[in-house]
Amino acid sequence: KLLSKDRNLYPVLKRDKDRQSVPLFNTMAKKNAEKKPYALELSGAFIMLSLIASGMLAFAVGSGARLILLTQLGPIIHNPLLQDDPLLGAGASANISNVNTAPAGSKALPPPLLRDGKEFPRTLYSSKNFDIAASSTSRNVLVERKHPVEKTPWEVCKDGEESENCKVSPETLAYWKEEGEEEYVPKEEEEEEEHLPAGQHLLVDIKEVNSNFLNSEYQLAQAMVDVVAEADLTLLSYHCHSLVPTGVSCVGVLLESHISFHTWPTEGVITLDLFTCGSGALIPVLPSLERLFAVPETPRYEGEEVPQPTVVWSHTLRGFRPEGDRTKAYELGDLGQEVLRILDLDMKEEIVSVETDYQKIDVYDVIDPRNRNINSYHKSLNDDESYESQNADLFRPNRKVFLDGVLQSTSFGDEAYHEALVHPAMFAHANPKRVAIIGGGEGATLREVLRHKSLEHVKMIEIDDVMVAVSDQNLPQWNDCSDIIGSTRSCFEDLRADVRLEDALEFFLDNFYNEGDEEDSEDEDEDEIDPFDVIIMDALDPQDNIPFADALYNNIKFLTSLYNGLEQDGILVLQLGDSPYYDDASDEDTNHKNRALITQAIDKVGFNSIHLYEESHCGFGDPWSYLVACKDSSCRRRWYASNAEIELAIHEKMLRTYSGSPPLKYFDGATMQSYQVPHSAFERVFCRKENAPIECSYLQGLKPTMPNAPSTTFNVGTSKTSPRGFGLFAKERIPKGSMIMQEKSAHPIHFSPSSRSLLDAFYKHDPIAAKNAEPVLTYMSEHGFENTLYGGHGYDVDSSIATFISHGCDGSFNINADPSVKITENTADPDNPPVFQYAKGQSKTCFNPVIDRHLPHLVGGLDVALRDIEAGEEILDNYLTLVSSKADWKDLVRRLKEECK
Repeated sequence: KLLSKDRNLYPVLKRDKDRQSVPLFNTMAKKNAEKKPYALELSGAFIMLSLIASGMLAFAVGSGARLILLTQLGPIIHNPLLQDDPLLGAGASANISNVNTAPAGSKALPPPLLRDGKEFPRTLYSSKNFDIAASSTSRNVLVERKHPVEKTPWEVCKDGEESENCKVSPETLAYWKEEGEEEYVPKEEEEEEEHLPAGQHLLVDIKEVNSNFLNSEYQLAQAMVDVVAEADLTLLSYHCHSLVPTGVSCVGVLLESHISFHTWPTEGVITLDLFTCGSGALIPVLPSLERLFAVPETPRYEGEEVPQPTVVWSHTLRGFRPEGDRTKAYELGDLGQEVLRILDLDMKEEIVSVETDYQKIDVYDVIDPRNRNINSYHKSLNDDESYESQNADLFRPNRKVFLDGVLQSTSFGDEAYHEALVHPAMFAHANPKRVAIIGGGEGATLREVLRHKSLEHVKMIEIDDVMVAVSDQNLPQWNDCSDIIGSTRSCFEDLRADVRLEDALEFFLDNFYNEGDEEDSEDEDEDEIDPFDVIIMDALDPQDNIPFADALYNNIKFLTSLYNGLEQDGILVLQLGDSPYYDDASDEDTNHKNRALITQAIDKVGFNSIHLYEESHCGFGDPWSYLVACKDSSCRRRWYASNAEIELAIHEKMLRTYSGSPPLKYFDGATMQSYQVPHSAFERVFCRKENAPIECSYLQGLKPTMPNAPSTTFNVGTSKTSPRGFGLFAKERIPKGSMIMQEKSAHPIHFSPSSRSLLDAFYKHDPIAAKNAEPVLTYMSEHGFENTLYGGHGYDVDSSIATFISHGCDGSFNINADPSVKITENTADPDNPPVFQYAKGQSKTCFNPVIDRHLPHLVGGLDVALRDIEAGEEILDNYLTLVSSKADWKDLVRRLKEECK
């Protein structure tokens, strides 16, 4: 409605109802519109009163709706700050009701209550219910808060009753009393923790569970409330459905994240899911979960055997953690990959988990259904006549030991690993009396050393005293010496053992590193600085990416102190971690760089003989590699001992057992022979490094790409130079650089040092045997060539017509293994034998797996044509490269000078 500003016009229009007034109005309105616009004028009082009235009306409507929602329609919005709202009145918190569709008279579900001392969380609650036709009940239960928050005694929840102080079930009450409830520290008093976008996820599956329990919504809800309380988590609310016809599903919202489960009563199965984003560990919650949810079936009649519930679980880290996070390292390491993350293990029981000043120790019992049966294990626990109970050791769980998440040892692989670590070195020494062990906190390395009769003193140096204590209590198989005659129940208590709880690195540097530090050496006892016959390094794996591993394996001072800490015929042995694969890159370019560094350093500090070997029964998934380093090359004779010699040494040098069982389970003569030649993968990886040794291209047997003169290229004839009368001649032209009968070179008749010694002994002390031995000795000395690659003075005789090759006098030889050799019988010094790089039976290199793998080839092959050899020309070699001892060198030079006159 428009009002003219001309107030005199309005009454006239009101009085005049005639048609004639309308044109007059229109005419006047148009004139007025042309003059001024229309406007609405309101007084200030009117505006103020309108605003006040509208605000009061909106406030009244909102307050009323809010009161109706909170008191009549349930917890659509739940905010603890509203519990003291004056509009709701005193005790309004009790009116924040739980949504229920349960039948009237059904038992109320237990409420989730905060432990005394915990601050009530500031949260908002919202929910939406969908079609619940498949559920017989549907209930929401919210956390309740008592005012004021005070320390009150625990009270047990009666069956369905709710009281002011009702908290938990009787079992949880006992749990907290055992744990010392009075020592609980509220969150606000704890050190502020960093909130990361990461969490822990625990999945638990249980079978053979009581069907009535699995169909009881109340009992399951009570168990959920209890387990949350025992885990010291905060349950904000939970929602449960009893399903039709059977089964229960519940999900609880935690301040830390969630807990949920679903049941199949007829199958006796429940699956649970617990996720938290706090710093508290979830694995310690497992005993509570098992106790509260793994309820066994009730026997239907007296004497009925009911299966016990089986619990399987998986623990996984979720989200994102910063690099270097220790928890992440554990989970991604062996502990996570082989135990924590695997859900289908029939048994996965934590024996101990402890953090020491140096490392985290975890011990688990595991039954993998792929190689053990859980039912057979349960039968083995019975005291009856069953096969399982009579052979319980065959069905026991596999106990696994982890340090900082890295697998160190298993009960199934204990003997294989430690026998492979200890006995090859111990038997390579003639008479080991004093032994040092670096690490070895489980006690198993000590156990194997104590089996040797010759042992007088063993010093075990372990930095972590907690590791020794945990092992003594939880790893009895590792350190049990009760079956060794003359020993004790615990290997740590054997009178020959000196267990020192100190840093082995400092021990050896202080006692055996000669750098003029006289102050430290003056305070040492004589016994501490006595050198050892064998040093066994059973410490961290070289692959461990931690600073201490670098200190052990990349420390030339430490390795020098180990070298100095050995007697002149001493031996060092250490484990080198998992063995390489054929397709691996060189150790220098992978996480095995410490293995490459330590093998190079051992070569540099002065060791004369180094040997690589591996054992595949250690229980680590991959074969495990070891290294033995000898100060004196004489150990090679015992290293390359025959099967029979090793078996005899075991019989003579090992202590017997009270039980009469063999002292060793895995190590024997045949096993030692498998250690004598490194695996081909070692050779391949070694030859992939930059500046690979020439042996990688020269000493790997017959090469199809390199010309070879086969045995059919030669014939035997009368020699013009050999006093034996026979010689070998070329039937056709042989180009320079051609290999000489390589297809035959690796098959000589080998007289090992022990065989030669035995023949010499027969010849000297038994006249009857001497008569039979003399032709063999003559054949060996006249047709063979000497080598010391196997430790002593052995001989090899070509088994082909190559045995008729004669010596080329005055440098006339036309074949040889080393083209650079120019020495002749006329220029040779009888008192100073040289060392040839590729002469038969000699090698300059200390560590070279190529040479170790091709000893027969090195002994009997490598000969190449030094120049073009014409048809009919005699094949001549340089015999000066066929000798390896100083005494035989002098004799050979004298003899060749006589023959070549």
